[in-house]
Amino acid sequence: MKNRILSAIAMLFCITAVSFGADKKLDGAPYVDSKTIKERFSEITEKDMDMLRTKKILFASRSFGLNMYKGLSALAKKDKKYEFLSSYKRYDVFKAGGDLSIIPADAFKETNFVHFMATYYPHTKRVEEMDTLLRKAPHKFGDKVDAVIIFYHTATTDAFKTYSENMDAWRKDFPKAHFIYVTAGFMGPKYAKDNEKAHAFSEMVRARYKGKAPLYDMAAILSDDFRAGHFYCPEYSNDPADVHPNLEAGETMLAKGFLLVLRDAFLQKTPDAVNGKAAVKTEEAKTPKTVTETLAPDNPDYKAVRKILDANQLTKKKVENVAVVSNGRITELFLQEGGISELPDAIGTLTALKKLHLYGDRTLKYPLLKKISPSIGKCTELEELLLNQNDLSGLPEEIVSLKKIKNLSLGDNRLKGLSPAVLEWVKRYDPKGVEDQKGD
Repeated sequence: MKNRILSAIAMLFCITAVSFGADKKLDGAPYVDSKTIKERFSEITEKDMDMLRTKKILFASRSFGLNMYKGLSALAKKDKKYEFLSSYKRYDVFKAGGDLSIIPADAFKETNFVHFMATYYPHTKRVEEMDTLLRKAPHKFGDKVDAVIIFYHTATTDAFKTYSENMDAWRKDFPKAHFIYVTAGFMGPKYAKDNEKAHAFSEMVRARYKGKAPLYDMAAILSDDFRAGHFYCPEYSNDPADVHPNLEAGETMLAKGFLLVLRDAFLQKTPDAVNGKAAVKTEEAKTPKTVTETLAPDNPDYKAVRKILDANQLTKKKVENVAVVSNGRITELFLQEGGISELPDAIGTLTALKKLHLYGDRTLKYPLLKKISPSIGKCTELEELLLNQNDLSGLPEEIVSLKKIKNLSLGDNRLKGLSPAVLEWVKRYDPKGVEDQKGD
């Protein structure tokens, strides 16, 4: 009996080793969540990493991709085996106003890992940019790449049609490449409503692709398989804005999942185990256009945003890629991590504005916000104002007119000597942020 048990254990060990060894092709489509990372990341061998470093990877993201990049750096510092950035190059398409020509047509002759910072809004824009890079001259990367992946830090169900139809079409038209599907990420408790929308998008992704195509479940990874609910784990972030999983624990989980899903995708028997049946048939390979409300260039709100961008030498950046329009007015403005050093008087024109994201990122080496015009006080409908990780030393007195604020983030600035009225306003809406300031 004892010998039978030992034989069974030995056989199980052999089967497991063969199933997940670097020289064995995997059955089925890879799926990576938090549990998978904890149980199987250690299976990645030096030979696996050597193989991954030979692959040409095209990656689109916004800031969560930067968090993942930092995670890859952290892994390599702890163990050189995981070094994956020696052939990495990043291009900021968003700052260039959507100009894809900043990515050399022969980029993959110089590097194997091309990461582009995609246009922020609308969220389907990064899919359109990826489609152009894959299909159109001068790039035509679809015939050159081995893997394609797009990150969403948040998403809505409206984006699913564009995302899924394009991913499916790429799988069909570029059968030699691996297309990794991804669920949307989670942010912190301040973004409960956004996270629920992202969860709905992710459920659609899981329902259609889990077990059928390579799937990187970012939401599950960040929430520790929903231990933290529909939020990222608190130990994964100390971001004052409650947006980014910016601590090493979260960033390395993103990186481990990235390496694991790539490794497993390349160990599939075919680039896509269900390529023929699962892909949605499309009559033509055009990117479906998402209908979004826009403004004419002579509209006062449009001109105001144009002035803000031009005042910061962001002349190539397009208004429609940073502003959300509703009922003929700009209601949301996304100027974060893009080199805004001054918010000029033009901001006062945007009296219907409800959301303004202007947080910085010191690691990007872009100019940080130093000055805000008193005209901000005219934006009395503002509910969300994110100004963290900048170089603000003061705030205009007029800012106290913003009394509808629900989410204010001022941490990691250089605020000092605030007037009693402004200090009272800051403490009311962001009591932690007023304490989280850098010195000179």
